[in-house]
Amino acid sequence: MKEIGSIAMDKNLYNEIVRYISELTLQRFYYLNLADDIANSILVSFMNSSTSTDPYEHTKDYIKSVFPKAVEDVFSYYQKLTLQYCLTKTKDHSVSEDISQEAIRQLLSSKNKINDVYSWLRQVTHNLICKHYQFKANEKDLHNLLYMETSSLQNVMESGTTIDIEGLDPIKKKEILASQEYRDYCAMLSFDSIKEYASSMNVSEKVAQKRKERITRNIRSKILLAIGWEASHEILSYNQYNAIQKFIRELLKIGCNGEDIKQNSKLNPKLTQVMNGIERIDDWGITMVDNHRFRLYIFHLNAEKQPIIATFYITLNERNHISVENCKKNEIIGVHPIPANIQIPKEKGKSLWSYEKIISLLK
Repeated sequence: MKEIGSIAMDKNLYNEIVRYISELTLQRFYYLNLADDIANSILVSFMNSSTSTDPYEHTKDYIKSVFPKAVEDVFSYYQKLTLQYCLTKTKDHSVSEDISQEAIRQLLSSKNKINDVYSWLRQVTHNLICKHYQFKANEKDLHNLLYMETSSLQNVMESGTTIDIEGLDPIKKKEILASQEYRDYCAMLSFDSIKEYASSMNVSEKVAQKRKERITRNIRSKILLAIGWEASHEILSYNQYNAIQKFIRELLKIGCNGEDIKQNSKLNPKLTQVMNGIERIDDWGITMVDNHRFRLYIFHLNAEKQPIIATFYITLNERNHISVENCKKNEIIGVHPIPANIQIPKEKGKSLWSYEKIISLLK
């Protein structure tokens, strides 16, 4: 769980829940780092439950009881992510469903340690799309494009390696080669050690390491955007990421103290309304709308009320100053009565992957 600000929930209880969820997850999924995602799902359920007046009394029993459903929800979410990515490439729902399910099967059957499940799934899904179109003559152009992107996608997601752009589309490759981010990256690589790099700039090794991290993040962001990624923290450059973090801290001031953000004075009343009741941010995500416009999502777990998700439509200018175009609280968590004249098929409420099926594939 990513946390910003103070935790209103009892810290000892929070840590105990997360620790026990991590323990159960490691027992079931030794090779997969799923603890954070499963913890998010269970914490939402826990905050909405009233299992005991003493929250410590039956915590472990409650977590055990909801663990299978949390696993199903997490894997349904993974499948939706891979399906959405497939659809952006193939425009074929049937093919995308088959590929997304195959990607989940490969995830569960993998015997390699996988720390970043999202990146792994994106890479494997991409490879499966390439394989699908490899022998389809009428899809030759799509296959060639996907194949060129594959090596760059694999390389850029492997931390600690030299970033290679040889597999990129020629036009995108030319843009990156001409960019300041790429020139900075090449200059950094010309030194054999961080000590030499620091000496060349007459700065400390600590400062040089910070610059290296900034340069690496900037070129990775540029390549991921060129490949077609539109979501996750990784698409943000170093300065964009820091600007978003600062903006989130300013939002928290509104939630905690009712303070106003200086920019967007016309939106301040709405910002105050959206942030009402949000005293901390437990997680956040971001999606690019177009060049400098983003959707920022924040998530808050409240011990007394329903969990809160809010969306902010923001713009980052060339100097990474943030302007808020609009904002709203998402009404996607809660109980909504079904009108009497509407019949929802039973299968619509079922998880695509049952807990038993998920566990059975861990061979």
